[in-house]
Amino acid sequence: MAPEHRTAVGLVTVTETRNFTSAPPCSASHTLQEMGYDFKDGKLVSISNGLDATDHRACTGSPSESLLKSVSDYVETYLEEQMNFRKILLPLNAKPSQPTSYIYVSDNASTSKKLLLLIPASGQGGPGVWAPSVVVDKGLDAGSQIPYIKRALSEGYGVVCLHPNGGNVMTDGKRTSVKYHEDSKQHLRYVWDHVIMKTKASRIAVGANGDGGGAVVDLMSTRPKQVRRKLFAVALSDAADNCFTSAGNAANKRFLNIVCQGWVCCAEPINTQITCTDGSLKICSAGKLVCRKKQQNNA
Repeated sequence: MAPEHRTAVGLVTVTETRNFTSAPPCSASHTLQEMGYDFKDGKLVSISNGLDATDHRACTGSPSESLLKSVSDYVETYLEEQMNFRKILLPLNAKPSQPTSYIYVSDNASTSKKLLLLIPASGQGGPGVWAPSVVVDKGLDAGSQIPYIKRALSEGYGVVCLHPNGGNVMTDGKRTSVKYHEDSKQHLRYVWDHVIMKTKASRIAVGANGDGGGAVVDLMSTRPKQVRRKLFAVALSDAADNCFTSAGNAANKRFLNIVCQGWVCCAEPINTQITCTDGSLKICSAGKLVCRKKQQNNA
């Protein structure tokens, strides 16, 4: 029988905590330093010469997979050590031999009346990270979710950082799917059913990038009563173009139109209203930012 972890998060009742697993803390900053990098004022710099990672890479080439992984690990460690987040293994009742994914939750996630869910796009984005390549090139403020998390916490929100890209893991040298987390839609459904619905939150906001928006629309279609009762705001980054057409019935589309606003890469000034082809979603310019295609190619 697993030990109780009531103090870890409190997202489950006392009787359920015996099957609840809180993962051991992540420790990754030394790995990043061993690779010759560290963060200074939110920017990734070379330890040897103090250059920003982007300038340093002019000589060393594109970021390696190990560097991108170390950047993501750094952010996860930051969430744990600086912001008191907890890493929760999923599925909640997984056996020791069963592959697992995970999410990160703030220490007030179970008790706050308001929750913010953050969902990255497909690729290498993970809990606390929109795109590790953007973190490397532009820093934590641009590529991580940390600024959003800080503001949400300051306004009394609990925060849940989802990991839709954690559904396939290496087990004994083979890539294995994690049950209930094979894709972003299944991942969000599971987190909603087994984590979000066990909290006290009555008002839920979502920030989603790329196809994370599609997972939100899927949730609206599969759990319409719950979602319409609790969801009050959805912000979509580079995702709104397909969400409305995939929303299904007219009721879903009306609801999406009320609660949702999207931002897309555009030459127009930031927050300039853009005419949508279907005329049904509020879409604004995100300015000349890194687009989803570039993020996926570099992440």
